[in-house]
Amino acid sequence: MNTTTRASLQRGALLAFILLAYARAAVLLDAKAFWWDESLSLQRAEQALPDLLRGVLWMRDGFTSVLTIDQHPFFSFLLQGALLRAAGDSEYVLRYVSVMAAALMVPALWVLARYLARERADNGTRNAPLPPMTPILAALLGAISPFLLWYGQEARPYALWATLAVL
Repeated sequence: MNTTTRASLQRGALLAFILLAYARAAVLLDAKAFWWDESLSLQRAEQALPDLLRGVLWMRDGFTSVLTIDQHPFFSFLLQGALLRAAGDSEYVLRYVSVMAAALMVPALWVLARYLARERADNGTRNAPLPPMTPILAALLGAISPFLLWYGQEARPYALWATLAVL
């Protein structure tokens, strides 16, 4: 098999794995109700920009209000807030940032593994840890990962953090 054919097959497999990861996370995304922690994401995403950036969170029980500071960084909530304002207030929309992060993890893993496999080829050493099939295997494992399925369907920023860590 020549190099052009192999590259075309790898790109096709990568696209299939990205679509698989996206479909796994997006299907039945709004089938389950929010749990308490996800409701905090909704509260953060609906805040005014200054409070969202500062991490201010008001905890209310109907009688009292307590000001707290959320420990999570604001980036995910900023994206969720933009989507809520553009596409409406629903569980699907709030969780969609995590779906996209789970889908983007697949090409991020592929690029990282490809870089590391190329380092081996450029060095010419046989002791390098990654064989040439590593990018495809990394993308496949990312596409079928239970971690990415679980956190790719939550309104929390965990899938986004994982993807940003790989990037």
